[in-house]
Amino acid sequence: MRFLFFLLVPFLVFGQTSDDKKELYFVALYTTGDAWDNSKAPNEQAYFKAHSNFLQQLRSGKIIALGARYDETGMVLFKASDLTAAKTLIHSDSAVQNKLFEVEVHEFSTFYNGCIQ
Repeated sequence: MRFLFFLLVPFLVFGQTSDDKKELYFVALYTTGDAWDNSKAPNEQAYFKAHSNFLQQLRSGKIIALGARYDETGMVLFKASDLTAAKTLIHSDSAVQNKLFEVEVHEFSTFYNGCIQ
């Protein structure tokens, strides 16, 4: 099953390739979900390690462009072909499926070009 997921990720994220198709960016905003146990450290939470591995796989695949945190919200900027593919990808995370995290996915459109290093 895991092997099938890795085969599907490029299709889910980028869909059918086309030279005229523009690459889109999306932002996933993570907050703690119903399964979060406030008495435990983050690395002791159920599904937290799987969540970290999921994000590492996306980074390795150059799908994630940027990750950050502000207040109690985690943020991941990533590439996908459209909003449906973006939501499908992010919701395949077992930590989201098991309600460790709640996540919102939005299209990300820049209005000022800059550089983050």
